[in-house]
Amino acid sequence: MAFIEAQAGPVLAAMDWAEDEIIEASRRHPAQADLLFHAFRLLPGDVGPGMRTEFLYRGHFRELLERVVADDDPRPATAAEICLLLAQISPVVPMHGPSAGLYFRMWLAAFPNHPVTDDQADNQRHYEHVYGTRIDELDAMLRSKLADPHRQFGDVKCDGRHLGRAVNCRFATGSNTTS
Repeated sequence: MAFIEAQAGPVLAAMDWAEDEIIEASRRHPAQADLLFHAFRLLPGDVGPGMRTEFLYRGHFRELLERVVADDDPRPATAAEICLLLAQISPVVPMHGPSAGLYFRMWLAAFPNHPVTDDQADNQRHYEHVYGTRIDELDAMLRSKLADPHRQFGDVKCDGRHLGRAVNCRFATGSNTTS
């Protein structure tokens, strides 16, 4: 039982965090609530060690939800995924110049409520001023190289019920929808 709990625990925690983020996104975008409900399909099948940190996972999924609302491609890497990669690389290859600026940019985008330092925003302004174009290039390259080709919204089939309740969902095909 302990083995099963150890394996399922991180996945179940991530599902709870994702549900919270969907609820918050639905509050920000009430006209898109049915679309956001079905965005749960963008979750990874497994939760790797890096994504077991709550604020990291929430930042990742929050960005995906905003892409869904904006009808943007969900496949490119999120700011959280780029932060995770840069954090793994930094002990081996120290970051400076554009790479440090990219790390600051991605961190501030993904985790606005978790600053690394009090002066992080000031540092970011400096890096953007000096290396902005190169940071843009690194951003685009990493989003492309780290893209998840399987992370697609795809066709949605809905029976007109969300969490057991009848709803008026734009994706409903059955007769269970409310009017």
